[in-house]
Amino acid sequence: MARTDPALYLPLSEPVLNRVLNEAHPLAASLAGLRVPQLAALMLLQSLPTIARHGAVFAERVLMEAIKAAQAKVEREGSQALVDEAAESLDRAKLRAGYRLLPDLGISLLDDEQVDQDAYLTSDGQWDSGSRDRYNARDRDLREQILLPTGTTAFLTREQTRIYREIRAQSDDHLHVQGYAGTGKSYLIKSLLGTLRHARVLVLAERQSQLKALLADVSGLPNVYPRRFDTLAREMIPADLTDPTHLRLSLPYSASAPIADELVIRHLGIHASDTLLERDLVVIVRSTVAGFCYSGDADFDESHIPARHLSTLDATSRRLVLHHASELWKAILLPPSRDFEPPVRGEHRIKWAALRGWRIPARYTHVLIDECHDLKKPMLQILDNSPQAVISLGDEYQNLQGRPQRRTHVVRQRAVTASVRSGQLLEDVVNPIISAHPGETKEPFLGNPLHRTEIVYYDRPRIPDHPAAILVNDTWGLFEWAQRLAAEGLDFELLSSRQQLTMFVSDCIELRRNGSRPRHGEIFRFGSWQALAESKQQNPGFQRIDRMLEKGYDTKDWTRTVDRFAAQGKFALGLIGDVRNREFAGVMLVPEVVEGVWDLRRPDYAAASAALYVAVTRAQHRLIVPERLRHWLEEISARRGTSRPQLLLGR
Repeated sequence: MARTDPALYLPLSEPVLNRVLNEAHPLAASLAGLRVPQLAALMLLQSLPTIARHGAVFAERVLMEAIKAAQAKVEREGSQALVDEAAESLDRAKLRAGYRLLPDLGISLLDDEQVDQDAYLTSDGQWDSGSRDRYNARDRDLREQILLPTGTTAFLTREQTRIYREIRAQSDDHLHVQGYAGTGKSYLIKSLLGTLRHARVLVLAERQSQLKALLADVSGLPNVYPRRFDTLAREMIPADLTDPTHLRLSLPYSASAPIADELVIRHLGIHASDTLLERDLVVIVRSTVAGFCYSGDADFDESHIPARHLSTLDATSRRLVLHHASELWKAILLPPSRDFEPPVRGEHRIKWAALRGWRIPARYTHVLIDECHDLKKPMLQILDNSPQAVISLGDEYQNLQGRPQRRTHVVRQRAVTASVRSGQLLEDVVNPIISAHPGETKEPFLGNPLHRTEIVYYDRPRIPDHPAAILVNDTWGLFEWAQRLAAEGLDFELLSSRQQLTMFVSDCIELRRNGSRPRHGEIFRFGSWQALAESKQQNPGFQRIDRMLEKGYDTKDWTRTVDRFAAQGKFALGLIGDVRNREFAGVMLVPEVVEGVWDLRRPDYAAASAALYVAVTRAQHRLIVPERLRHWLEEISARRGTSRPQLLLGR
């Protein structure tokens, strides 16, 4: 957890500071009415750039002396003389510079009520050096101190404390927590497992890696049962295995390759159409089965055909795809013969369990699930059909399909909006994205005032000077930036699938040079480079790759690029969808992540703006983004308002 206890509280509130920095009013007028502590705090703020290297303890001594000197001046010459002196010596640009240093020094502002209470002064009006400990103690009284499974104690944030105490008091009720990125949802889950120690808690996740990260350091807790969704589905199969489908679904399965396309073509009787080969149709049929398994529907219909394929199929082809998909689904559940046995996957078991109305076994009393925004409808149907109290946590803005599925139960909704890993400057990026996204939660994202996150804007994209994760939104960008990094002789960590990227690059080279049919899912439909170029004519990343291939780029060049892949390095590169559970000291967004987001149709806009939200919230200390994003943020802020006044921050 990030630091939450300030080293010093300035007797100054943010609204007052914003008023002082407002260029629309004369500085003297903005200072009128301020008392000695506030004027002294402003003097300290202005001096911070020159004294910051000495730390917060030295800054407190400067504040103490400033209050003493200001109090003496008021006693000699009156309060107006002090205001006049402050108006003459203070400079708004220097104040802004000092403000930006507060997170680095662990200095926090008070709110208006705390400023008015004067608890930071002694009875004779001088600075009380013990006030910090009292403010910290009062803050801790509002926060829960918990004993972690590791044996150490820690304090929850105020928002986490509110949810923790509510669940402790009403542990048998359903609850969903919408938690923004970086607000400590995983930390809260570990705390909740402690308070539910007398329950039998089923902890669910889609992947084993999620469970491992979620339950790190809590393996010693009794009555906690981690399960993947597919493992749970096998547990729900009725004990009576006389039904052959139930018997098949109860058997263990391996993550082997899918059944060969040729077998699917032969056994389902798939024939080529005027525009698609048999293999192309097999890919669409498989995708349609997946679409059905991720839906809440009982029967196949056209909504299960992926949108990217639906528009290319005529009515007859659509009916054929649905027929073949239905037959493939039947063969998965109960193969028609020994020489055609499509493998059973986790999504198949979960879909069948939802269709049959199976419930989570009663031996579990509670269900706790993270990343609820990624739950597919069948899993939600199982949760809603089961008797256990379900505590779910998620972030609707991290659903990269645009809009997450929602539970049908009437559940209590709570929100955690205060980040523990990102600084306040990130608010000016995140809140306009939240405001413009069609999602339902509109509470403002709040940065950590004790953490510094720098926002850097660029005109032309280039490899950053400082360590950073470079995030792209498609495989064209992945190909391009891998080549850029390698061309500069830089080793980098590839955050996305090396196998998939290598297949993509190889397919591009072979398609352009020899007209060979691609295998990669993004480009398999294109029988020629010309057809691909016509489809991607608006994609700048494709245009740059096209020019590179035209100059003779081949597999030997790619091999040299692959040699630069490293387990760790100064830089990292990945698709946004592959880094949702990661955070980085520095993050750079390539222009394509930002360009055109606000021009998309509404369904696509939700997905694109979710990708933008995920990307920017990966940054801890430095976010590097295109200048175009600043313009868009200013447009959104002007239309809808911002969470924090822009005049305070400067650039």
